[in-house]
Amino acid sequence: MAVPRVFISSTFYDLKQVRNNIGDFIKGLGYEPVMHERSGVAYSQITPLENDCYHELASCDIVVCIIGNHFGSKALENDLSITMNEIQTAIKNKKKVYIFISNDVYTENRTYLLNKDSGSFKSAYTDDIRIHEFIAELNATVKNHVIIPFETTVQIIDTLKSQFAGLLQNLLQREASMTEAKTAYDLQQSADKMKAMIDDFEQQKEEFFCKFNSAVFLNNRVAYTIKTFLGMKNSSFFAPNVEALDEFMLLVGFSIADVDDIFEDKRKYVQKRYDRFITIILKQSVVNEDNSFSRSLNREDFEKGVIYKEEYKNEDDLPF
Repeated sequence: MAVPRVFISSTFYDLKQVRNNIGDFIKGLGYEPVMHERSGVAYSQITPLENDCYHELASCDIVVCIIGNHFGSKALENDLSITMNEIQTAIKNKKKVYIFISNDVYTENRTYLLNKDSGSFKSAYTDDIRIHEFIAELNATVKNHVIIPFETTVQIIDTLKSQFAGLLQNLLQREASMTEAKTAYDLQQSADKMKAMIDDFEQQKEEFFCKFNSAVFLNNRVAYTIKTFLGMKNSSFFAPNVEALDEFMLLVGFSIADVDDIFEDKRKYVQKRYDRFITIILKQSVVNEDNSFSRSLNREDFEKGVIYKEEYKNEDDLPF
């Protein structure tokens, strides 16, 4: 059975006993303490040892960080200590992080903040000013992790007991509500699918009636007349407005010419054939303001709105 892996990050020699006590506590819970002195870190021969620690930390579930009075070993890649980089790695990888700071250092950090710009601050409790710089940055940027001062190891263990218990209770509450949440999720999924089906049906219905309306109207009026002019009695096309009719007329070889009377004529379609010119004029009277075709005209008025003309060339222009 998989168990939570808890990485313990701190300087080693000055906090050795604290690390051992916390490691024993975590092991007593049935969790796995990950500590380099207990062979919890798999070291390789191709990367620096500190990089192996960062890699091992990334695979852990919980990280317990302890900041004491000593800076410890400096990292290879930046000006921070290895412990500081371990804390940043844990936060970057979104681990559950608990940060404990020695009480005298934690208290002195307030004095550091008040005097850091003076250039004369000297720490009485740390061996390197970078410890205070790092703590100040943590307090300013870390918002969702625990940062607590401590005086004894017992305080750290008591805090971890209550925090781990809170995690377990939260997990149990989530598990208890999982069935209810899943039911609600399934219902929402079903509702979403039903809505999608209805929306798809409405769209198909709208497209059908759009085509149906244009087909019924145009086959009986504009389209019927133009198809008759062009000898297309067995063909049909859909054109709900003038723009759609323009596309069709261009496809069958007509061009759109300037109208002779902009107040009377809406469109003038012209096709030049070998021995004649064919002109189809669409009057304003059969077109609505939105460029759709009128349905309110009687047959006689409508037939006056779509005019067909043929003009033959002079015989002198024929090549025979």
